[in-house]
Amino acid sequence: MKNLQPSIPPTEKKTKSELQAAVERLAPFHHAIDLPYGLSTYVPTASRQDRERTRMQNLIDHAWPSILSACGGSLAGKRVLDVACNCGGFSVHAARAGASYVLGIDIDPHYIEQANLVKEAVDLHNLDFQQLDLMELDPSKHGAFDLVLFFGILYHLENPVLSLKRISALASNVLAVDTTLMKVPIINRILDRWPMWHMRRVAGVDSAASNITTSRWRPEEFCQFSPNSRAVISLLEYSGFTDIERLKPTVTGLEKRYYNGRRATFIAIKNRGSYPGIRLAHRSR
Repeated sequence: MKNLQPSIPPTEKKTKSELQAAVERLAPFHHAIDLPYGLSTYVPTASRQDRERTRMQNLIDHAWPSILSACGGSLAGKRVLDVACNCGGFSVHAARAGASYVLGIDIDPHYIEQANLVKEAVDLHNLDFQQLDLMELDPSKHGAFDLVLFFGILYHLENPVLSLKRISALASNVLAVDTTLMKVPIINRILDRWPMWHMRRVAGVDSAASNITTSRWRPEEFCQFSPNSRAVISLLEYSGFTDIERLKPTVTGLEKRYYNGRRATFIAIKNRGSYPGIRLAHRSR
């Protein structure tokens, strides 16, 4: 897969050894982000899952060309919101792609500490990270965003309907959703014509958990809902989006869950007239 992340000149804010030590102190990171001096946030000796190495580039390869198409071919001059930004990989990528302003939010302070380390290292002035619950987002305070990235959070929510309505209030045009789908094979194969949600009670995690890079925010048992594909589309329609596409995994080398239907990416548009170039597989009626 082609690496879409450009090389970065070294910053003088930290020496190479200082930056490497800071990365190792905060590792593991969920996104492998290129840093100055040829460093990366991916630290093999601290990694808990191989997905930490592949997650960011996989989704860029799979979805980024379609996201840019939905945004008229470029992020230049656009405001981007990255919800559940984790350590900030996709926020950084959007900022490097020319967005005028990128806001990454996450509820977990450790992820925001990681993201701010990355921000300092790459020295992007159009990038901001805040520790914030998505339900605290307020259009009157935070404004509207041309593009909202909603990666890896929908299936974690206790209240997916209210959460999507809140996100829709800030999304002026394009919303990109990447989510795990319901892991019930018969429903995915036969009953996908009806919107369904699978409720699960998931255990809390501690610092020894293999999935600590995505579940640190969940120290106690949590109730969450995994959708099927039709439920995602229906919820996006209900939240005010009129053009919705589920992306097909057309590139090679992605995580297997994209090919077996357990993970999917959706692009939703409110105002197609603003971005006439995109061709959508699904149009709500």
